[in-house]
Amino acid sequence: MGSTHYSTLVVPTERRFEYWKEVVCRHCIPASSRPESGSDFAGQLQVVPLGLLDVCTVSAPLHHWRRSASHLRTGPDDDLWLGFSQAGHGQLEQGGRQVVLAPNRLFLYDADQAFDFSLGGTNRLVRIPRYLLSTRLPGVERLTATLLDEACPGIVPLREMLRQAADGSPALEDEAYALRFSQTLLDLLVLSLELQGSERAVAERDLYPRLMNFVLRHLSDPELNLESVAQAHHVSTRTVTRAFARHQKTLMSVILQERLLASRQAMEQGRCRSVSQAALDFGFSDFSHFSRAFRKAFGVAPHSLLQRH
Repeated sequence: MGSTHYSTLVVPTERRFEYWKEVVCRHCIPASSRPESGSDFAGQLQVVPLGLLDVCTVSAPLHHWRRSASHLRTGPDDDLWLGFSQAGHGQLEQGGRQVVLAPNRLFLYDADQAFDFSLGGTNRLVRIPRYLLSTRLPGVERLTATLLDEACPGIVPLREMLRQAADGSPALEDEAYALRFSQTLLDLLVLSLELQGSERAVAERDLYPRLMNFVLRHLSDPELNLESVAQAHHVSTRTVTRAFARHQKTLMSVILQERLLASRQAMEQGRCRSVSQAALDFGFSDFSHFSRAFRKAFGVAPHSLLQRH
């Protein structure tokens, strides 16, 4: 299979981390890096070609990688990566998402987007040419920096295949078998990602009416916002945002719209004696903001509705 192995032990202590950065950037993704500890850095990198893929095994103390906009300009890279924290730990941030890594967890990240990545222990990192996933799973970039759900079919055999590939199974020295093996691995990954995306979409569709009902029942609460709604439903703010995005809406725009509609109805029905009461009753603490938003929404000043009663 023509595997390649590197170790920082072959260079003097004071040069070990610089050597590490050079070999990892050469075989993985150009990025800036810094160690968590001093210069006595003991790291090993093994790169195993596997049909359409490359399987990199990174064994090292905790250290940090950052791929910034400057790296994207000067060293563009279109690959996607599958990470397997076999006996590793760390944290990945990309695309506004953050995931904490733990042993036996699988995750995706994208070389074509900036990221912050800390990792330590033993991690398998699989280079996947983008077209192999994007043609079969449009929008796969939206699944980066999330842990793959272990309950999804395919995850357990996928992990075992990654172990076998990285450990250099003799059967995979045959190029034809290695190609078929890599294709099967990709099939399992696509299946798992499809099911994960489908289950999440169903959960978010079911969540949306509950979120709307909560908003309508708490319009008078001035603290009603993204964080409080997410906390009340025991989900992340990102989950709430996605649930509303499926309806081409944002939570805060919905809250504003519903508050304005409710205040207008209350004034038209004579349930408010003043503009300030209408504002306070429906969560507005800034009367000027309320009046401006009301006029923009309905084309009339709120006090004009009071004058009709």
